[in-house]
Amino acid sequence: MPEFSGLKKACLLALLLPLAACASQGSGLGAQAYNAPAATIGAGPLTPESLLGVAPPALEDRLGKPSLRRTEPSAEVWQYSGESCSLFVYFYKSEAGTLGSSYIDARKLAGGADDETACLAQVLRARNLPMS
Repeated sequence: MPEFSGLKKACLLALLLPLAACASQGSGLGAQAYNAPAATIGAGPLTPESLLGVAPPALEDRLGKPSLRRTEPSAEVWQYSGESCSLFVYFYKSEAGTLGSSYIDARKLAGGADDETACLAQVLRARNLPMS
């Protein structure tokens, strides 16, 4: 392993700190660990937390087709539109190799973070769906 001088260590630290800050910022819910995503969300009230750890068909059963779907090799991002926000649901492959929702984020249409619960309510109103 190469030796780093004090100056090199300081420079390396200066480069890595902003990355660590970016990783810890954001209003989104997520990073839920699971072995296999749930096949259903259930009949209870919808909350941002209830959207985590489910398979894509389970989310589509409750919210309908997303406004936008982006597919990547081991992930998908679904966007649902509200009146003044967008709700993003991030699906990643589980240990079993199936997609499951792992992260929820809400963004204001004007830019910036939004409250996930309020945005979900907007999405449901826009789609004429009940909260429960």
